[in-house]
Amino acid sequence: MSRTGPKRVRPTETSNSSRKRRKLVATSSESKNIKPSASTSVATVSANELAWREVTPPERLDNAEGFLGLEEIDDVEVSVSQHPSSRTNTVFSKPNLSTESGVSLENEDEWSGLTDDDRSDADSREEKTQQRYEGNVPRKTSGKRKLEKSELVSGVPYSILDNASEDKGVDTSEWSALSLSHKTLAAIAGLGFERPSPIQAAVIPQVLAGHDVIGKAVTGSGKTLAFAIPIFEKWLASKTSAHIPKPQRKVLPTSLVLTPTRELAHQLSRHFEDLVENAVEKPRTVAVTGGLSIHKQQRQLVDADIIIGTPGRLWEVMNGSQDLIEDLKHIKFLVIDEADRLLSEGHFKEVEEILDMLDRQVISDGEVSLSNNADSNRPNRQTLIFSATFHKGLQQKLASKSRTAGGDLLTDKQSMDYLLQKISFRETKPKFIDVNPTSQMAQQLDEGLVECSPMEKDIYLYSLLLQRPQAKILVFTNSISSVRRLTPLLQNLNFPASSLHSSMPQKARLRSVERFSTPKTGGTILIATDVAARGLDIQNIDLILHYHVPRTADSYVHRSGRTARASKRGESILLCSPDEVAGVTKLGAQIHSPGAAGNHHLEPIHVDRQLVARLKPRLTLSQKITNATLAKEKVGSQDEWLRAAAEELGVLDFDSDEFAKEEAKNSRGRGATKKQQQKTTGAVPKAEVAGWRAQLKELLGRQINLGVNERFLAGGGVDVDSLLDVRDKSQFLTGRTMAD
Repeated sequence: MSRTGPKRVRPTETSNSSRKRRKLVATSSESKNIKPSASTSVATVSANELAWREVTPPERLDNAEGFLGLEEIDDVEVSVSQHPSSRTNTVFSKPNLSTESGVSLENEDEWSGLTDDDRSDADSREEKTQQRYEGNVPRKTSGKRKLEKSELVSGVPYSILDNASEDKGVDTSEWSALSLSHKTLAAIAGLGFERPSPIQAAVIPQVLAGHDVIGKAVTGSGKTLAFAIPIFEKWLASKTSAHIPKPQRKVLPTSLVLTPTRELAHQLSRHFEDLVENAVEKPRTVAVTGGLSIHKQQRQLVDADIIIGTPGRLWEVMNGSQDLIEDLKHIKFLVIDEADRLLSEGHFKEVEEILDMLDRQVISDGEVSLSNNADSNRPNRQTLIFSATFHKGLQQKLASKSRTAGGDLLTDKQSMDYLLQKISFRETKPKFIDVNPTSQMAQQLDEGLVECSPMEKDIYLYSLLLQRPQAKILVFTNSISSVRRLTPLLQNLNFPASSLHSSMPQKARLRSVERFSTPKTGGTILIATDVAARGLDIQNIDLILHYHVPRTADSYVHRSGRTARASKRGESILLCSPDEVAGVTKLGAQIHSPGAAGNHHLEPIHVDRQLVARLKPRLTLSQKITNATLAKEKVGSQDEWLRAAAEELGVLDFDSDEFAKEEAKNSRGRGATKKQQQKTTGAVPKAEVAGWRAQLKELLGRQINLGVNERFLAGGGVDVDSLLDVRDKSQFLTGRTMAD
């Protein structure tokens, strides 16, 4: 027989017929050796006195039928006199050695099995699961509770049987002024937001009232939910008013969201999915971006409710499907996020093509484009425009010699006139909402400036990172080659650095963002180009480091906007070389205008020159290793390309002396010295590189004094051993290890 703990559940059979008497006989190999006698006697013992042995539970608990923590015992006859849930009234009997083998004791009382009121915990859990699937029980959102030892029986936690987790106690009363439905309020409560942000409180009522909206707010202010919540509310209303059965109704997309980058598109998709996660009915969201299978995305778009995409891939998909074009003409919402980037001159030509396609009508054999001035031909959709900046002057090159305008922002009228030239709105005058008109930077942002020569940027970057071992840091550069060089440079110094740039495969880009968002250890670093500057909502970024001064002022605004989000503090530091001083001066004039609130300015940051000098040997070795590795990879890739080209043409043997002579003849001129240096660096023997690695490892194991001068430690009763204790991390720096 078997039992489960802490509640013993006896195997039973239920039937609607008359009560049946049940007899359980347990035999084993040991009982066969017992010789029977003429008389039979039974000894009644306590269940806890028996020699129970544990049984390994099944791997899948869903089909365990409630038998968790099974225990077995042999040579026992069981007589059930009352309900099995009563331990004290269950009779366990052991056969006397003088009794005959195989003789069993029948039940004195009859039992008809489990009733509806006496169901096991497993049955109750199954019913709760079914109710949650049907929407009768709200989904639990709290985190996992740490199990106590008393809850573990045979290695199986009993808390998985009952839903002991509790809902988040989120008070959504401050959202009531926005006239949202109970289902939407429940979805917001699932996200844990107790009150709307200023941009949300201002935009949501206008969207629900049917107006076109142009929204402007600083980065990290909650612009995504400002349009996601009313879209979900309108979708719920449309489902309630629709009386046609779903199988008979073609699914048409209700919303189209355009974003400039792939990462932002996938992030917006996750935000929509998180918002509707707990809803019984939820819209289907599809992200359409490059780097993934276009055929799969075309299949997903068949029954999509909300489409979020980048202009290039979306235009490619639309060109391959006339049905999709016709479906998109029926959307209720057109959202353009980061509009200053998408609608800027000379960028994203596909946006203009998409908008023109949406507004185009086919009449007989000709095509007629809708006119902005014809009220009768205005689109029937709502258009929502969002960005952190609409100032044209911020998009001018900081390195240009032309004089730029002052730091004043465009007025509401100027911004609206600019957008009216680009977009076909349903209303003659959209609602322009600017919740932070006097400042473009978050009030919680601290800005700093480190002056150094171009050749010293690596060492100052290393110094700043080493003094923040537990921080989440995002480093921006202006070129992909810098990302490819800095990432292995920092990895050689034992920093958990990842890279992100537009030339990476899409899956690798997503992995880098995921690794940076949820690090396994305290600190993590992401080296990225401006592809990560816009829209990415990564929690708890402590520091933004600008390895290069951004090319435009709006890039600096969006870069720095990755930190100091949701009323949290953050820090932004520029590494400025002498040739970048002019750009920094223009940046300060455009971003930190005299009338801006918050008294923002770039505060010079002092870096200890003694510390920099002590870190120099480490960095020099890491640079040698990185340069040798990259040069070898580059020379190898060039040789492979030349070999493949020569073999394809069939004119020269790549390994012949004639080919070498031709290459030497063409190696004169511009770039020849750099190519020769790359070949020389790439020809460094592996043994020499291994020696550099060994030296670097030895240097990284040493401590570096950060704030004490050893020359003055003698005398005065100073406990030098305690002062030099490696456990005191506040005064000493050591080489980072991957476990830090």
